[in-house]
Amino acid sequence: MKKYFCLILSLFLLFAAVPFSAAAGEACRIAVDSATADNRHAAETLRRYLAEILPVEPVVEDTAEGADFIIGGSDELSDISTGGYRITRQGGAVRIQGVGGSGTLNGVYAFLRDYCGCRWYASEEIVLPKVEALSLPETIDVTYSPCFEYAYTDWRNMCETEIAVANGQTGNGCYIYGFCHTLSTRFCSRDTYFAEHPEYFALHKGKRTPNQLCLTNPDTLRIVTEEVLSVLQSYLYDPDADLQIISITQDDNSEYCECPACKALDKENGSHAGTNLTFANAVADAVKAAGYDNVAIDTFAYSYTRKTPTKVVPRDNVIVRLCSIECCHCHTLDDPKCKENVDFMADLRAWGAICKRIYIWDYTTNYWETPCIYPDFGVLQRNMQIFYENNAKGVFEEGEPSLDDNPEFGELRGYLIARLMQDPYLDYDAEMRGFLKDYYGEAWEPIYRFLERVTEKAGQTYREYLGTFPDSADTLISFKSADVKYCDEQWREAKEKVQGTKYFARVERSELCWRFWKSENRKGEFSLLRNTLYMRMRAREELYNDLLRMGVNYMNHTRRDREFTQCMSIVLLRCPGKWCKLYEEPFWFAIEPVVLKLYNAMGRLYNK
Repeated sequence: MKKYFCLILSLFLLFAAVPFSAAAGEACRIAVDSATADNRHAAETLRRYLAEILPVEPVVEDTAEGADFIIGGSDELSDISTGGYRITRQGGAVRIQGVGGSGTLNGVYAFLRDYCGCRWYASEEIVLPKVEALSLPETIDVTYSPCFEYAYTDWRNMCETEIAVANGQTGNGCYIYGFCHTLSTRFCSRDTYFAEHPEYFALHKGKRTPNQLCLTNPDTLRIVTEEVLSVLQSYLYDPDADLQIISITQDDNSEYCECPACKALDKENGSHAGTNLTFANAVADAVKAAGYDNVAIDTFAYSYTRKTPTKVVPRDNVIVRLCSIECCHCHTLDDPKCKENVDFMADLRAWGAICKRIYIWDYTTNYWETPCIYPDFGVLQRNMQIFYENNAKGVFEEGEPSLDDNPEFGELRGYLIARLMQDPYLDYDAEMRGFLKDYYGEAWEPIYRFLERVTEKAGQTYREYLGTFPDSADTLISFKSADVKYCDEQWREAKEKVQGTKYFARVERSELCWRFWKSENRKGEFSLLRNTLYMRMRAREELYNDLLRMGVNYMNHTRRDREFTQCMSIVLLRCPGKWCKLYEEPFWFAIEPVVLKLYNAMGRLYNK
């Protein structure tokens, strides 16, 4: 029924009884019922935003009689899951109440969004309409239960607390110790134990490696369990939290243990998940026995552990995070013609058959050439629906928390993902248009047309595979010269429309992702056929200077520590053919002075 929530709400608002005005010309009164800390915080949040919207500052009080809003209450909400809320009104005050620590606050933000027109896109773009009085339906009856118990994306705007909470992000703070890749790093640390006890670590290809643990060694299990319980006994544990998670997850490599005991357990289960899940279950049993009922142990179905085991099943307090890193992100996950996605769907269904608590780790950015356009907007909604329809309890959409280094549409993507986590069946196009109008001003229409063309073309051919580390030359491979010309025209129009306004810098910055794609694919001003070598070099120099001017500090997620100036040759000297391996080598740095001298010499000749 959740997928019809937005439609029913929209129809209700359209055909509601005659609206009335609340708080016209006088202070709006907000009463707190059941004065818990959570309800008081929710009431203060409502007051703070209504003070921005209305001309007269609202007041918060304890008396419900005559109030315009009542926050909290004692109504039975057993039909609503944790984090959900109910908003009601029958001719009198609007009552907002919720379930769990965040439910009432979620209801306040939903009221501000759906009835007051507020939007939280990013810290630099929060939309709070100014009105003389609130005009509300006489009857309101809205009930909402979250689609996912855990919802989180780390696009930077959704890492900002106010923006994240306003958009229903529930993942912030759930992981009380570690988020991923904790075994051999945080738990039973290689730095602490490997030198004296290499037997605690994986036997891989005949040698002990510090990069994974031996999961059948009883001492390894003892140490990890003791360390987990120590974390819970410390100040990190909150008995009142709705959910707390501890990560017991493999390190980010494939150096799994091949000792006789691990090998036998994996063989028995037909998957390396045999040892992984058996180990996580044992830790989870100890946590449950110690009385930590609101704590879950998180483990991975990732890379070599992605296939389901045939014997062992997860405990109820074990979360299995299924990772889609091998998938194609320009075709929907249920596309029957995309082999990588067909394989993932088989694993999703197989885990669903044995696991009550599947979480998803999905990917929504290009980690190989971060500044480039990543054409996945056409799959975001359907993929979120697939997660919901296959009973995933949580979703993490990995993005790029450092938007300073990502000039692409990170803010838009973060906002859309957050909204989809709240309702996978919402009007996706309306949400996108709404964001573009508020974030880019009059430039929104040509930018929308650019995204429309990119989305239309992405994945048209099954030769196109959009992974998490794609080369830009392998994206939008069906683009023709007419498409490039069309997109260039959209960006030219967008900049013209907002010249001299605050929106111009946003448009100029977002255009970098398109210019980067053209540079990598030798299109437009970077074309081998249309321009001289000097003109192409000059266009690349302009791109480089603009990237630097607009704060783009790295180009490759795997080498975030690299000085940006070391990337200069990638932008300036990009030649026909793929030089990916050379990005990491001293080759460019050795020849760069010579090539730049030739470049300057060509410039002098060209200017003559």
